[in-house]
Amino acid sequence: MDHSYQGWQEALAEEFFGRQHAGHPTLFYVDDDVEQEFRHGYGLEEPLAQCVGRFLRLGTTEPYSALEDYRWRRRQQDKDGVPAFLPLLACSVMAASRMVNDRNHRATAYHARFSELLTGDEKRLGSHHYEPISRMWQVLASWQHSQEGARGLCTLPAPVDLPSNRSMIGFAQSQALLSGADRSFLPKFFRSLREHGTTWPLPGETLLAQIEIRGMEQHFSKGFRNALREEEFRPFLARLLGNYAASWDGSDELVPTGVTRAELLVRLDAGRLSWVARLRSAEQDTRIELNGAVVLEQLGDTAYYEVTGLPAPSADTLTRGIRRDGDDLVLSRPSCSVLVLARDDVLGVWAGTDGFRPGEAHVVLAAPTAQRDVQRLLDKAATTGRSADTGKLAWVPQDWSLHKPVTFDDAVTLRRALREVQGAVGLLQPPAQFKLRLEGGLKLAPSLDSQLYLRGGEPQVVLPDATEGTDTLLVDGKKRPELRREIAAGRPVPLALLRLEPGRHTVSYAGVEIGFATADQAVVEPKATRVCGFTVVDGKAAPSPSLLDQQTLPTGITGADCTVATPQDAATVMELCRRDADEVLFAAADGRLWTLDTPERPDWWTERLPDTPAPLRFEASFHGIGGWLLERRSGRWKGRPVNPGTPKPKSAGDPRAWARAVLNAQQASAEPSWAAYVQAAKELDR
Repeated sequence: MDHSYQGWQEALAEEFFGRQHAGHPTLFYVDDDVEQEFRHGYGLEEPLAQCVGRFLRLGTTEPYSALEDYRWRRRQQDKDGVPAFLPLLACSVMAASRMVNDRNHRATAYHARFSELLTGDEKRLGSHHYEPISRMWQVLASWQHSQEGARGLCTLPAPVDLPSNRSMIGFAQSQALLSGADRSFLPKFFRSLREHGTTWPLPGETLLAQIEIRGMEQHFSKGFRNALREEEFRPFLARLLGNYAASWDGSDELVPTGVTRAELLVRLDAGRLSWVARLRSAEQDTRIELNGAVVLEQLGDTAYYEVTGLPAPSADTLTRGIRRDGDDLVLSRPSCSVLVLARDDVLGVWAGTDGFRPGEAHVVLAAPTAQRDVQRLLDKAATTGRSADTGKLAWVPQDWSLHKPVTFDDAVTLRRALREVQGAVGLLQPPAQFKLRLEGGLKLAPSLDSQLYLRGGEPQVVLPDATEGTDTLLVDGKKRPELRREIAAGRPVPLALLRLEPGRHTVSYAGVEIGFATADQAVVEPKATRVCGFTVVDGKAAPSPSLLDQQTLPTGITGADCTVATPQDAATVMELCRRDADEVLFAAADGRLWTLDTPERPDWWTERLPDTPAPLRFEASFHGIGGWLLERRSGRWKGRPVNPGTPKPKSAGDPRAWARAVLNAQQASAEPSWAAYVQAAKELDR
């Protein structure tokens, strides 16, 4: 990728997913006017669509493969960074913003506008090409959720909320529905509802209904009004408005972007309610002073702060909301009529949460105006805690009801009940799941392996929302009937039920596979308090070792890294790869594909080999595996066989990625063995 594409990626990442969005709903809104503002504001010479269009591989089955490859390369450098396909997604939102009736297209003709934007031809890119972009949106949502609000609160709809006929383009459309002017108007709209004593926050469907009842459509953009008239767009609008309503703190404007928002949470500890603040931002002071003599004191090395100077949580403070301002920081809590508490892993006590967590215990407090909605929800979906606690507890707000412990063992039933009841509980949906992942479990020596668990303390598997009923959960490649009940209930699936043997294990679902390991014990070497090595004076190492102190440690020689060494037996083949190659790949016979990264040059090279020419080589050892080693230099591929064998690419790995790499390098060799690899790749690519 050239500097133009990288410049657009960095500009979009900073503008929409920078640290200044911590705690704020983030709408990835890009139209033609926004695109021009970016070009002038960030000094980007090439238009966005033109820049992205140059890297499309038109006429192939995977026109976006170059952009996907770039994303994976960037991910190797920064695993927590914003996924590097934002320019392409921004173009998909621009296409959605152009969806209006004209002489050539209907308002629903999305793909023609997307293709015309990127290629100048409305037929070059069709709906069958769009699936990779749909996956990119889900990757972006998963990444944003993994940041826990530090890069903005995700406003993408969950895949299950998308209508089937718009399941792919719905992500882009959802981001094009609220313009900047719309978002600026929302606090005024919310205040007009609150002035009439309405229970808050209201669910999105109720907000849409109020817009129509009050005739307030003219205050919103044309795109919003068009979407409001389409029945399939209403769930998107409802979810977006609900997100903003839930984060509104009662002031005349949303917390401005660029100002850190500290969330004010309720904590239940030792029989009393108190306040605790949570900051999503990466770096904050240990003590923060706000207006009104409010002080935040950091709790250890966490994102939580003790709050002093505020009246204790009560019926009045909960229903009215709280806001305190400071230098570049706002501490706020929107008013609420339903308070849900769950066990917080960091605090170790009950604390406020944004939504119900299937399978976990909750404490539910409800104001008089919301008690009917809460009771209807619990009657429909709760496993325990349906009856209100009639005991007179001093910490319960006056006239509020208490339910504890409330559990929902069936997430499917919970989601359905929330949609039916709406009302004050409508925004307490479980968090959306966009990808297969592991959670919980008893990790054993994370310093050795982040996915190593104690046998009997295996993690739970969280299944993605966007899955079909025909998908099957496989553990180590086998169906597990004993997990059927948990899967049907839609809650995390506990692997501890399987009593797995120690060793490596895999979990696969809907074409995605993740791995972990179990063991009965792990030997963790203690950290060395004293370091032994060879001191270096004037570029020469000492003849004998000694203990290194703070002065000699930075320049001393402390040993060699042998962690990746393999035994040199008959089954090991060692090849020399060029350091100046643009790309080095190894295509195994069984369908696996590796990118061989050039190792860093040792520090002693400059010391001992000052005149060494640049194109030196590095070693690559292949133990018990065969295939072809491919090197690309100056745009040309060259290949060498490494016990190549007969290619069987369907047996392991990612066959599509393997086939794409082999076909790109099909001119690498004229040997018959390589021709067999190319033929196998062509058969896969059909």
